[in-house]
Amino acid sequence: MRTSLLADRYAEALREAIAEPGQLEHAAASLNALSAVYSGDHSLRHVLGNSALDIAGRKQIIDTAVQAVDAPVVIARLMHTLIERNRMALLPTIAARFESHIDEWLHRVEVTIVTAIALTPELETRLVQSLEKFTGKTVRMKNKVDPNIVGGLIVYMWGVFFDFSLRTRLGRLKQKLLAEESLTYGN
Repeated sequence: MRTSLLADRYAEALREAIAEPGQLEHAAASLNALSAVYSGDHSLRHVLGNSALDIAGRKQIIDTAVQAVDAPVVIARLMHTLIERNRMALLPTIAARFESHIDEWLHRVEVTIVTAIALTPELETRLVQSLEKFTGKTVRMKNKVDPNIVGGLIVYMWGVFFDFSLRTRLGRLKQKLLAEESLTYGN
């Protein structure tokens, strides 16, 4: 079975084990912290992934890490399951897959807005309200400033971008004028 498919199944099972939607972000943060510790320490990866070592000892080690990151009980159970099934190597992928589904599970979307200058709080509120109406979801908005777009804005959402920047509009106008000029003068 492919690693990402297996990781998705573990992520979905973890989601089903978490009763309150408000606990999803805490679980994701804990899972990401454990994944970072696991990925960053070669010795830990070797010990936790070594099926020749005692399962109880490996569980004690992971329990120490679980307590250190203040992870919920459901995360501890997942870690025990991964150790029992010799699948600790899946931890980083499970954490990434779980994180990627959080917005979907909480009915929200992350939107990045690129503007030439920082948005005012009033404009930001109006923009969030419009995007929430458009998407039907709660919008988590990030504003990035890029003076090179001159004016207007660029919206990144769902892996797609909508370019309403002045730079792009001016570029299109330039292309249109050059095309008309070549038709008029026969160039």
